Amino acid sequence: MSQTLFSAAPSSEPLSVSQLVGRLKALVETDYGNVTVEGELSDFHRARSGHCYFSLVDDEAQLECVMWRRVAAGVGFTPEDGMLVEIDGKISIYEDRGKLQCYADTMRLAGEGALRKAFEKLKKRLRREGLFDAEKKQPLPPFPETVGLVTSGQSAALQDLVTGLRRRFPSVSVQLRPVAVQGHGAGDEIAAAVDAFAAMDAPPDVLVVGRGGGSAEDLWAFNEEVVARAIHACGVPVVSAVGHETDTSIADLVADERAATPSTGAEVVVPDRRDVAEAVRGLHDTLQQAAESQIREGRATVQRLVQSRGFHRPAGRVRRLQQRLDELTGRLERTAPRLLDAKRRRLDALRSRLRALDPQRPLGRGYAFVEQDGRPVRSAEALAEGDAVTLAFEDGERGARVEET
Repeated sequence: MSQTLFSAAPSSEPLSVSQLVGRLKALVETDYGNVTVEGELSDFHRARSGHCYFSLVDDEAQLECVMWRRVAAGVGFTPEDGMLVEIDGKISIYEDRGKLQCYADTMRLAGEGALRKAFEKLKKRLRREGLFDAEKKQPLPPFPETVGLVTSGQSAALQDLVTGLRRRFPSVSVQLRPVAVQGHGAGDEIAAAVDAFAAMDAPPDVLVVGRGGGSAEDLWAFNEEVVARAIHACGVPVVSAVGHETDTSIADLVADERAATPSTGAEVVVPDRRDVAEAVRGLHDTLQQAAESQIREGRATVQRLVQSRGFHRPAGRVRRLQQRLDELTGRLERTAPRLLDAKRRRLDALRSRLRALDPQRPLGRGYAFVEQDGRPVRSAEALAEGDAVTLAFEDGERGARVEET
């Protein structure tokens, strides 16, 4: 190694510091140009520039590392001290300080075991704080008018949710806040979107937070503490719909309700209009049966009075019973129709409400719904020249573009 470092013939002239460090740097970069290193994160911090500085440590040594901003942006989780990670990078010497460093090109959690360890550690701490307590969970509204979605704006999960909501309960309005669902900063985006929905003057009736399936690292944003605390603090009921049925995230545990997948998120949030119609029919039948039962009981009472011994006693007794019979008969005649009319009016009101909720009625009269990016357009002022919109008709949808404003 001495011959490699000091290849020149022995000389009485000493090397300068920069010469020596430069030769050491060249030697290190030649022998250890590309390496993969596993270790525990220590002293991790992110500078304002976005560059990250940290050490990898084990029981006997430590290695200082640098991860440039463009590399950090592609990391699929939020690095924290104590995490066991693997990095691919290059070993070199930072000449200004004569310091050996690894310049990371990639960073990943060191296997599912490390992910599980981090997951269980956070879950245990949040459980102690009461974030999973059942008594703190909010009930979901039975008939929400507006549903807020926090997910990727260009994903199959979004399409599954919107399609399911409109198929099951067409009158529901959908509001979307698109976010990154994996990678650096995804957890912060998700938490900010939940906070923004909750802070609205007229927030949605319920939120759905989620994404489709993926690896444990892909889903990690929904295991971040910032997301858990945003969901817990949200004044709007939250449904978590993350990954597949076998995936369980911290967001699932904190949310007011969990949907196994984004596809089933719509089933959790809104009722099926066919079930609502069936419930109305059942209520109609129940009310009708109750009215008929009261009429039958009234008739039976009259019949028993006519057949009783007291009915055949002297005239005074007969007159008193006749008067009582007239009172009961009059009450029955007044009460039964009024009760039946009241039940019928309630049934008619329920039917009218159900018909009013059907968005297809205006479409059948030649109207169309105008949507932009999956959200309804409520005013001409909301559109600018060149904007792309979707026109929903009774028999399908067509794309359009605004030419004049």
